[in-house]
This record gives sequence, structure tokens and C-alpha cells, in this order.
Amino acid sequence: MTANDLEQAAGNEAAAAQPTVGGRIRARRAVQQRAPRTYTRRLLPVSPARAVVIATTATIAVLGLWFVIYALVLSGLREGHAQHLLYSQLRQELAEETVPFGGKIKPGAPVARISVPQIGLSAVVVEGTSSQQLANGPGHLPSTPMPGQAGNAQIYGRSAMYGAPFSHVHALKRGALVTVVTGQGVFEFQVIDVRGPGDPVPSAAQLGQSSLTLVTSAANGWRAGWAPEYVIYADATLVAGKVQPAPSGRPTVIPAVDGPLRGDTNQLVLLPYLVLGLVLLCAGLGWASTRWTVWQLWAVGVPAVVAMLWITTNSVMLLLPNLS
Repeated sequence: MTANDLEQAAGNEAAAAQPTVGGRIRARRAVQQRAPRTYTRRLLPVSPARAVVIATTATIAVLGLWFVIYALVLSGLREGHAQHLLYSQLRQELAEETVPFGGKIKPGAPVARISVPQIGLSAVVVEGTSSQQLANGPGHLPSTPMPGQAGNAQIYGRSAMYGAPFSHVHALKRGALVTVVTGQGVFEFQVIDVRGPGDPVPSAAQLGQSSLTLVTSAANGWRAGWAPEYVIYADATLVAGKVQPAPSGRPTVIPAVDGPLRGDTNQLVLLPYLVLGLVLLCAGLGWASTRWTVWQLWAVGVPAVVAMLWITTNSVMLLLPNLS
């Protein structure tokens, strides 16, 4: 075989090895069918003004949700913890016979225990009816006698937040029993009426020599259960227990914050400092994020922010009406 014949044979083999145009098209289609298609999504740039609006809206939404959860759920945990401590203190003082029942009593001190089986109420009563005192449980109005003493004692309680101990007072029926334990003994009252705005006030004869009034708030329609708007009263008269004398020295005038549906305006002094502290804490964590690891930032930042936010939120809630 000559050299020309060898060259021609090599050319024929190369031509045979090269795919035809139709073969190349079929091969390309097969590859496209086997390989998944990928799409690249182009993100439109966000202007600084739009970014600020989005961040502000998201922050307001998150804070709003936090306030709702705190008011209706987390505040109850705070009240439950306070009640546990107050119960231990009251039990010890009852055993030692040192529970105060006359004169000027320190605000927030446990003075009685109230029980109303018909609505499942059992709580320690503190002295004072300001929003701050009622965050710990039902409160005794300082300008009225203690339960069991001659006259009409009044106990305030919340209906929506901080455990809502008086949330079912409106459902009390005539004849329901209310038991109160004080430093002077055990007293049993019987409900004679539950009244709201415009309802007649019981007469002195109906109330008897010693009586008790439970005071809370309520609302109608879509506001019921979470946004009370008016005051209701459950009046009861003493049916078991000897009427006790009221010691002298009781206050005759109460601060405005102890009135029904009043907020604790004293929080206005503290609130700006709490907000400033929260802002500075967030700024400090922002600075720390450039120097700490992610785990260090979360381990230190989350507990600190939650604690500061908890204290600040509680201060805001105390500005709301004390019976809510």
C-alpha cells in the first residue's frame, strides 16, 4: 500500500469519527434533557428609604406582637411568681399572728387570702390598688376597712392582664360564697348582687354591718375579655364570722393612682431611662457583632435584650388602667 493510500484511509477514518450535523444536534438535545435547567433570579436593588420603611414596619409589628403576648400570657407568669412569694409570706405571718389589719399598712404587703369556689378564685390580697400593686394580685383599697371589720371593705382585681384573677367576677350568682382570711380570723360573705354602670347600689340594710365588694372591669362585644371599659361590682354581706372592730389610723384619702381604671403615672419617670437603656444595649450589641463570634453574640445578647425588653414592657403595661 502506497503512502497516498495510507493518507486516504486515515482521512476516511477521521471523517467517520466526526459526527454529522444531525448527530451533533441530537447529542446536544440529549444533554439538555439530562441536565436540569438553572435559572438566575435578578434581585432588584432596594433604596435606602425603602429599606428604612421595611425595617421600621417589621420592628413595629414584632413589638406589637410582643406586647400582646406579654399582656395576655407573660404578665400572668409574673403575677403567678409574685403570688407564690406572697403566699409564703402570708402563711408565715398568719402563724406568727403578725399580719397587719389596722393603721397605715405598707403598700404591697399581703393582708388577706380570698377564695371564691364558684369562679375558681384563690389568691393572696395585697394592700393597695394601684396598677403596680394589682400586678401582684388582688388589692385592698386602703381607705376602706379590712374584710370582716365593721363597714364595707373593697378589693380590686384585674380582669384581663397579670393572671386576670377577677376575670369571672361578672359571672357570680346571688348566694355565691366568698371566704376571706385576715389577721383577725376567717370570714364568709355571701354575694347579694353584681352590678354595672347605672345599676342601683345596695342599701345599708342589704349590706349589713360588715360587707365586701369585689371591684373589677368588663366590656361588651369585641372588646370583652381583653380591653375592659367600665367598672363592675360584686357586693356581698357577712354571713359567718364575728364582726371585728376597725383600728384607728386608717387613711381616709387615697392617691389618684389607687382609683378604679387609673394607670400608674409614676412609670412615666422611669420609662424614658428604660427605653434609653434598651437602645444603648442594642447599639452595644451591634458594635460587639463586629468583634464577637455569632455564638458569643447570641449567648450574651438574647438574654440581655429579653430581660431589658421585659422590664420596659412591664413599665408600659403599668401605665394602663389598673383593673384591666
